[in-house]
Amino acid sequence: MVHKSWSLPRQLTTLEVGATAETVESSTTNCRLFGSARLTYTLCAFFYNALQMGMRNMLGLIILRMVMPRQGESLVVTLEQKLFNLTDITPSCKNTVLPVDSLDVAQSGDLPWTRSQELTFPGTFYYGFVVALPLAGLLADRFGGKKLFINSMALNGLTYIALPLLAHHSYAVAVSILVISGLCTGCGNPPLYQLFVVWAHPEERTTLLSFAYSGNIIGTMCIYPLANYLSDYGWRVPFYVLGATTLLFAVLCNWLVYNSLDEHPRLSAAEKAYLLSTQQLDATQNFSIPWTALLTSMPVYAFVLTHIFHSYGFLLVALVLPRFMREAMQYNMKEIGLLASAPFLGSLLSKFICVLSCAFIERSFADYLNGLRRLLYVICNIVAIICIGAIIYASCEQKTLVLMMFVVLGAFADLAFSAGYWPSLLYIAPSFSGLLSGLANCLAHLSGFLAPILISSLVHIGLKAEWDFVLLSLIVFNVLGILVFGFFGSSSLQSWDPRSQSLATSSSPTTYNRKTQN
Repeated sequence: MVHKSWSLPRQLTTLEVGATAETVESSTTNCRLFGSARLTYTLCAFFYNALQMGMRNMLGLIILRMVMPRQGESLVVTLEQKLFNLTDITPSCKNTVLPVDSLDVAQSGDLPWTRSQELTFPGTFYYGFVVALPLAGLLADRFGGKKLFINSMALNGLTYIALPLLAHHSYAVAVSILVISGLCTGCGNPPLYQLFVVWAHPEERTTLLSFAYSGNIIGTMCIYPLANYLSDYGWRVPFYVLGATTLLFAVLCNWLVYNSLDEHPRLSAAEKAYLLSTQQLDATQNFSIPWTALLTSMPVYAFVLTHIFHSYGFLLVALVLPRFMREAMQYNMKEIGLLASAPFLGSLLSKFICVLSCAFIERSFADYLNGLRRLLYVICNIVAIICIGAIIYASCEQKTLVLMMFVVLGAFADLAFSAGYWPSLLYIAPSFSGLLSGLANCLAHLSGFLAPILISSLVHIGLKAEWDFVLLSLIVFNVLGILVFGFFGSSSLQSWDPRSQSLATSSSPTTYNRKTQN
């Protein structure tokens, strides 16, 4: 069966072929980023990521205000304390349980949900998310990345507006709305990633991707204090504000995002030549997806598995950090609203490092990218494991130490993502980036709903000792990531990708991935 390529570039038009060699060479070596169409798309991707990540991570905080207090749980707490021989609570809060009455300030909502429902509700978003991801690449190829990107964003905004209105009917209705929200978000992610093949020059991709995905960090950092403030006026208000903002931004993107260079009405001739210098295949030509080579490619498996292991840590922290700070570290809600962003402050620092340095490193050390990316990922994960170990060892009395460790953890975990394994997909198989990123995200985000189920089974009353077992699972996944990407990761263009044949026969000079490997 023959399919169109997921993100194949265009062939030069007759007019573009007639351009002088001097014009093309000048354009390919000097095209400013400021004011360009590729910067416009990168900014749209940045704001999209900020909105979407803010919407989903808001759930971990707002759930503390959505559910009404459960006074009957005091008996359960007493029984658990006896089970753990904690009837004599010591001044050390290592094994201290917050009194149920103290939770009333946080849990002042009106939804009569159980603790199990409360813990698992934010993760139900990912039921829809993982279903949509493997299909989104195909939909983007059939209908265009722009339509899928914008329409999914608009529908997601509508679901967040509807969720507070329908949540009172039943827990099942609230879950259904959140699953639909996950479906919409899942349909928007692969087109966003795929469009960077068109709107980013290879030598700029890591820099532009790092900036665009820093929206995930900015969105998460801003949403905790913003949602905490808005929820003072009722837990429904954050849903209405973010839903309406997302809907308006989707309408605006109709005039900012385009599928191809030819469609863009404001693209300059110099920037067009600059982007066309590395886009030499015919987008209208049909290519069969090399399933055998793709499914037997070790670099592809390394990328997908690494994304699974790495995403577990990010999703776990994003989903339950406010609850961890409330139950294990015993912060109040105002403190949580400000301090839950600590890991993402470190991630933001990592993004700045990537934006400022990655383009230079890729130009200067293009022949060593394989080794550099693997080495960086291993080092960053080792530092992350040390930070997690320190958090496990600390008690809730050592709040400053724990916050510092979360900042360092966020910085090195994001550096491993932004400059380590994530950009490698655009190098090993750029023609199938939509398909492979959709598959990788689908499998990786299974932990989005599996992790809350694990937490529900391990953390019964919020003891620090209970949360330590959850943190140990982070160490296990970091070690697995080190083993997989450290030994099998790659940044070399694969021989089965259609671009490898194009680059082999092209006479245009390029420094982008001249080498291929099987």
